[in-house]
Amino acid sequence: MSEFGKKNELLSRVYMVLLLFILSAIAIVWRMVDISIINGDYWTDKREKRYMEWRTVPTLRGNIYADDSQSLLATSVEFFEIRMDPVAQIRDEDFNAHINDLCRSLADYPGGKSAAEWKNMIAGARSSYKSGKKRGTRNLFIAENVDHFGLMKLKSYPLFELGQMRGGMIKLKDYRRRKPFDQLAERTIGEYRDVKMVGLENRFDKLLKGEEKKAYMQKLPGGLYVPVYDPTDYEIIKGRDIVTTINVALQDIVHNELRKGMMEHNAEGAVAILMEVETGRVKAISNLSTNSKGKIGEFHNMAFVDRSEPGSTMKAASVLALLEDNLASSETIVDFSYGKKKFWDQWMYDSGNHGMSKGTLQQAFEKSSNVGIASIMQEKYGSKEDRKLYYDKLMQFGFGTISGLELEGEPKPFIKDPVKNKKEWYGTTVPWMAHGYELSMTPLQMLNFYNAIANDGRLMQPQLVKAISYNDKVEKEFKPIVKKEKIASKENIEVLQKMLDGVVVRGTGKSLQSEYYNFSGKTGTTVVGYGTDDEKYNASFVGYWPSEKPRYSMMVMVYGLKGAKYYGNVVAGPIFKRIMDWTFAIEEGAVAIEEGGTPETDFDGEAYDGEVYGYGQDFDKIFSDLEINFQKAGRWIKGGNSPTGDVVSQKAKISINHVPDLAGMGLRDAVYVLENLGMDVKVEGSGKVYKQSLNPGKIIDNQAIILYLN
Repeated sequence: MSEFGKKNELLSRVYMVLLLFILSAIAIVWRMVDISIINGDYWTDKREKRYMEWRTVPTLRGNIYADDSQSLLATSVEFFEIRMDPVAQIRDEDFNAHINDLCRSLADYPGGKSAAEWKNMIAGARSSYKSGKKRGTRNLFIAENVDHFGLMKLKSYPLFELGQMRGGMIKLKDYRRRKPFDQLAERTIGEYRDVKMVGLENRFDKLLKGEEKKAYMQKLPGGLYVPVYDPTDYEIIKGRDIVTTINVALQDIVHNELRKGMMEHNAEGAVAILMEVETGRVKAISNLSTNSKGKIGEFHNMAFVDRSEPGSTMKAASVLALLEDNLASSETIVDFSYGKKKFWDQWMYDSGNHGMSKGTLQQAFEKSSNVGIASIMQEKYGSKEDRKLYYDKLMQFGFGTISGLELEGEPKPFIKDPVKNKKEWYGTTVPWMAHGYELSMTPLQMLNFYNAIANDGRLMQPQLVKAISYNDKVEKEFKPIVKKEKIASKENIEVLQKMLDGVVVRGTGKSLQSEYYNFSGKTGTTVVGYGTDDEKYNASFVGYWPSEKPRYSMMVMVYGLKGAKYYGNVVAGPIFKRIMDWTFAIEEGAVAIEEGGTPETDFDGEAYDGEVYGYGQDFDKIFSDLEINFQKAGRWIKGGNSPTGDVVSQKAKISINHVPDLAGMGLRDAVYVLENLGMDVKVEGSGKVYKQSLNPGKIIDNQAIILYLN
């Protein structure tokens, strides 16, 4: 081939290669135009579907408030998990300038790593990622359970202060549910969790949770999703708030007195429900039991969910049935049989030897005679034809349905129907039902019946929620609901009210009387596991006060009692009484029981060794249990050991207009006295009061006072 031919062939090859380069460049440019312009949306969507997506983020759950719409019973507290993307858009000059200071700061934050360890982790992850040697290092864990103040501290650290992209700090928001008053009404307020929620948290979950909210998330290696934008920049979407009927002061009293009584008698559990008579609103509810570790707490809502045989508190319904059917009056003579009688093949006994052969129905009720009540009930309702009369009356009184409280899981009372359940009725059924056996109901259902008696026959639906609000504005109010205008005639309700008065004045509740107010009620004692090795007792007291114009009704029930003390008037009654005392003091506003007393505490005794000063009935109880000789003095007392060794006490008179001298008084009593006098109390130290910032006798003018304790 000639030299010219070789040259042409070489040029042809060069042109061909050049053409290939040109075509490749055109293809690349076209592909770029296609990806970025013509089909840009398609490829962006495809990339984002793989690495970006809209995901649900936590919203701020609504609060649960007490009846004052201010005291928080449950609220959501904001927490963060902090991670770091050591690559992000962090410039090398920023990283190198701040990494040492950042690691020193992180070493001071609770986390357990030294500055060198932090630097090795963060710088190593950045280097590995950039070199391509290691993936999955763009979501380094820094801290968890970080509150708002901790977040502000971390955001101020070098490098992090540059923001999420330039500084690499990632904030993952979460909300934790907290109960500021700890165990108070804990089971009724409920638990917020993924499964098996209970209480108001469960019943009003949709309202509390609010609308779902989504954020645009980026998927990082390791399956972690983080918001593309700062999650704190999003508008907070909050659920509705629930305003309950619970009164914090009353709930505190009920909880602590119930716990005290449960511990005193080594009981397995105890419940107390305090209800407003006129409205049916539950002002306090406590459910205490002991777990496997021996800890007393609110683990189960026994007051609302657990049915049990009520015992003698059922006698009020039996007597009212007799009155309504015109089968007896309070003066009807009944058979006491000296407290022992056989019904069909079973013997029935009274709890005490009253030594009576016969007596009036009123006496049988006041003495809580099982035999007396059972005898007349068997006489009037014992035949097959008359059984249904008794059953129908129980349905009339409201025992055929649930109470309707705004919680889930309430069972219906168990009352045997003599028509539908013929085979379950025996010769012993009526006399045993008459005093609270062979039927069962929850404590709340029994209380609701007594609340109707206190309310002159009007049966209310118990309520726990009085309003739903959003952004401090009430969206819906729940008015009191009347379930039944009259469960019985006015005349018969009044007769039963007088019989309940008699229980406290002359009967089984006589030892519980108060010198400051009148109350009415009924004791109850139920044996469980009769005749077995696990025989034990439940004690109860249910009633209302003041008797003349009832404001509150209450049921106290103590479970699983063994030993010598198990009767309702000995176990449940004193708890009922102590709660009433505190409630009375709050309602009357009067720790200042001696209005017009001297400016200083009126106490003329000498400086006794071991001086005591406080609420009289607390000391009365302590001295009595310790079998120490003492003399009762009044509601507020001061005293100590006399030269002869006896404990003496005198009434302390507290003026409603002057600052009292509280030296020697315990913190709880001192704060109670001063707050009821309208003073703002601050405390320093622990123990008893030894000094106060305002001198005794100074005129009270809503000022603050500091108590110094030693």
